[in-house]
Amino acid sequence: MNSEKMKRKGTLIAIQDSLVKARFFDDVIMGETAEIAVDGKSLSAEVLQIQPDPKNADAGIVEMQVFEDLTGALIGDEVVFTGKPLSVLLGPGLLTSVWDGLQNPLYKLSEEDPYLKPGMKAPALDETALWVFTPSVKVGDTVSGGDAIGAVPEGKLNHKILVPFDFGKCKVESIIEKSSVNITQTVAVVSDEQGKQHELKLVFRQPVKSPIPFKARAIPTETISTGVRVIDLLAPVGYGGTVGNPGPFGAGKTVLQHCLCKYALADIIIMAACGERAGEAVEVFKEFAELKDPSSGESLMNRMCIFGNTSSMPVAAREASVFIALTVGEYYRYQGYNVVLLADSTSRWAQALRERSGRQGDIPGPEAFPMDIPDQIKGMYQRAGADRGTGGSLTFIGTVSPAGGNFQEPVTQATMDSTGGFWGLSQDRADAKKYPAIDPLVYTNSVYDSFISWEHRQDMVDILHEANDIDQTISTIGLKKVPVEKYIQYQKGLTVDFCVMQQNAFHDVDACTRPERLKVINQGVQNLLNSSMEFDRDAMNDEELKSMIKTKFDELRQWWRDWNSNAVTDEEISTLPEKIEKFVAQEEYAL
Repeated sequence: MNSEKMKRKGTLIAIQDSLVKARFFDDVIMGETAEIAVDGKSLSAEVLQIQPDPKNADAGIVEMQVFEDLTGALIGDEVVFTGKPLSVLLGPGLLTSVWDGLQNPLYKLSEEDPYLKPGMKAPALDETALWVFTPSVKVGDTVSGGDAIGAVPEGKLNHKILVPFDFGKCKVESIIEKSSVNITQTVAVVSDEQGKQHELKLVFRQPVKSPIPFKARAIPTETISTGVRVIDLLAPVGYGGTVGNPGPFGAGKTVLQHCLCKYALADIIIMAACGERAGEAVEVFKEFAELKDPSSGESLMNRMCIFGNTSSMPVAAREASVFIALTVGEYYRYQGYNVVLLADSTSRWAQALRERSGRQGDIPGPEAFPMDIPDQIKGMYQRAGADRGTGGSLTFIGTVSPAGGNFQEPVTQATMDSTGGFWGLSQDRADAKKYPAIDPLVYTNSVYDSFISWEHRQDMVDILHEANDIDQTISTIGLKKVPVEKYIQYQKGLTVDFCVMQQNAFHDVDACTRPERLKVINQGVQNLLNSSMEFDRDAMNDEELKSMIKTKFDELRQWWRDWNSNAVTDEEISTLPEKIEKFVAQEEYAL
């Protein structure tokens, strides 16, 4: 009864899609969450604005965005303010989980009803699972926010049990011995400097819009092996780096993300499917649970967690899912692990901000996005980074889906300004069945070090540009007008594009290329590019000579593609540079 009286309540006075207004008479906190009672269901909302009530001096008006479908809501419905910001539950059990945008476990909800409905809720983490807790502090020790009081094994990881980050200096009053406990049980009691005691469990809640601090932020220096050749050679990303991955619909972003999840060398992969993409989201939920981790042979989900919005959730939930996923990534970074976060698609996240801004009556910016959309995008990517103090990192790879493939639109431009790497997908390359469809000529950029030297990296880009220019010349004035020397350069560029920039994502060998193999490929490419090839005309005319040159390069390309798929042992891999040397010297035509 007393707790019921202490609740701060309000009533709905306006409803506009996912944006509502409520009248209240008690104090309300900016950014706190609220629960709206609709047809016996409790729907989650977040406070956006607070203003005086012009009709009642004793009341105020609060504007909120609702994260769930409001069908059935009526003026006068009750609102209960929680006093807590939007937060995520952190602790053991995060890996292998699949949640909606509010951290409700989707598989658990599906047991209750296969058709997910607004208001359905379940504990974010399994409350019955037992974890073997081993303490690392003793009674009388002093701890503060972010300090570890013990650890539990989570798969192959050592999951540290941390003091909540908002705690100041505390004294350990009691702590349990090594034992099996669940997340609802108290493992330690600490007292703060005011003498107030706090019970610590294996889990705690962290506000998602309050970044978890770095111990010692560092510039990303170590390159991630993604297994994708065009990325690792021309547009690499470092541990703790940021990448924008824009592309039109159907250009292959989902397949690329599947490969990154499988082959990127990271301790943990987080997938934020924040776009409500129906069939593609279902594909992520269904197929990822069946994929094997090539490095361990175990289920890929053992090092993954997935956030995805259901069709019952309005666009406002897109914003929540990205921030929740970021906070989980920061949590594991603080534990000392290398985390890769894939957000798909940040365009839809930005569209959620646009819809909210429009309903609030804000002055629109370009294409009706909020005026501060560049700052919001930068703020999101700035939460990535490497932590020298913990040894962990959070790498943020955000896909962008610009309408019509227009890379000049505000979200893509702001992403380019906010990230250190750029993987732009080309519709033309996608239509030509070139995977990945990352255009190495126009949309490839990175500030991070590659596995090869910057000079060799530029050599590849230069030959691709030269081949493209010659191709344009051939299309315009015909092959006859192109000198033989230029035609040879054209064939070299085609070879690099066909054999190096393209991969077979569904082949066991060619789907992933590690740094050792990349260096062999680079050696072969340099042997080809640095050669001055002379062909004996033998009474052939210009057309016949170019036909012969094309035939020989076709043979090389076919052999090279077979090598990509079949060379497995060190001896087989090492044959590439030697074969290219013989080809350049015209010692061996039948490759």
